[in-house]
Amino acid sequence: MLKNLSIPQEFVLLALDRETNKLKSIFRQHVALYTVMACIVELSINGNVTFEDDDTVRISNSKSTGEKYLDRLLEIMNDEKPKKLKKWVNYFYNHIFKQREVYKIVVESLVEKGILEIENTEVLFVVPVKKYSDVAKTRNHIVEKIRAELLEHGNVEEHTLALVFFLNVKKMLNDYFSDYEQKTLKQKLEILRNEDILKKIRAVEKAVQYMEA
Repeated sequence: MLKNLSIPQEFVLLALDRETNKLKSIFRQHVALYTVMACIVELSINGNVTFEDDDTVRISNSKSTGEKYLDRLLEIMNDEKPKKLKKWVNYFYNHIFKQREVYKIVVESLVEKGILEIENTEVLFVVPVKKYSDVAKTRNHIVEKIRAELLEHGNVEEHTLALVFFLNVKKMLNDYFSDYEQKTLKQKLEILRNEDILKKIRAVEKAVQYMEA
């Protein structure tokens, strides 16, 4: 069963999957930065931040969320002037230690929930690396949730929609779905975008495209 995981927690869990596709997971770029963006979407859905018409992100509720990584991000954002989302992307891109700090706390939260186990290993007995094990087999439940909501005409939650968007941008859908399923998922995203359900995610989409460029 899923343990009430947030968008960034599910994204990080899938991004750390070296069992499904070892080579791709090793060379993925900007996972920490995307995790911060996923946190901002989570804060938006929870009502802690708002996106204005010009994509300025403002904190509307700075009380504790109950999640250390979200609270830390709110602290960081509170210490700065309100910025448009593209400016926040630039900010965290240029403050790599802050983006990695938030990312590390997300990983730690998965360990605390008993979902991930971290093992220190070595490549060729020389290079130290960390091995992340999905001991609770939660990835399978996440994939099945996506399949049920977007491929089998279930009720689509904003949470799931945001996660699929991040997986699509990072080209991670092909780790878990067939070519036909990927095509169907992308078509569903387009339909939902036209129906305006993706309002809270559109600004993130623009910022991500800006970052990728």
